[in-house]
Amino acid sequence: MQALTPESTGESVSDDRPEVERLRRGDRDALGELYGRHAGTVYWNAYGVLKSRPDAEEMTADAFLTLWTRRHEVEIYGISALPWLVVTVKNLSRNRLRSNERRSADHLDDVDPASAGPSAEDLAALDEAMRLVREVISQLPAVDQEIFRLCMVDGLTYKEAAAKLGLKHGSVRNRLSRMRLRLQSELGPRS
Repeated sequence: MQALTPESTGESVSDDRPEVERLRRGDRDALGELYGRHAGTVYWNAYGVLKSRPDAEEMTADAFLTLWTRRHEVEIYGISALPWLVVTVKNLSRNRLRSNERRSADHLDDVDPASAGPSAEDLAALDEAMRLVREVISQLPAVDQEIFRLCMVDGLTYKEAAAKLGLKHGSVRNRLSRMRLRLQSELGPRS
């Protein structure tokens, strides 16, 4: 199997190095440009861990705040700040998840078991959403289906999935990003 790169798929990768250098000099506009360029991907990585829109939004903001506060020590590899942001948001999200689980465990005695579970309507909506996700994923090329399974279902990192599939890390990241955009487009608000 030939490894796919952004260049071979015709996709361009933004060079974030100028913005990172401006960021180091205290240029807040550079942070805004990076946010505009990468916030969506960072958000969906947080959401993938937390399954909560408010928490994912907060972790996205925290990842960019961390980039700002640690701007003098941040090292990006290659030309994109996105891998650093994704690793940061996943770490922040996992920490939030552990915190939420601890808080939940502390309050188990206070919960009425009858009201603790999701409603029948919520379960039906989730079943329908999962059916639609499976339908969209089944229409993708086999390599994309495998990337989706490894990263989104099995929880492997881009690097781990790339090693299993004989692809480059960036190819896995870019293909998964395109899958997320397609899912958003296909599963967006329905009338």
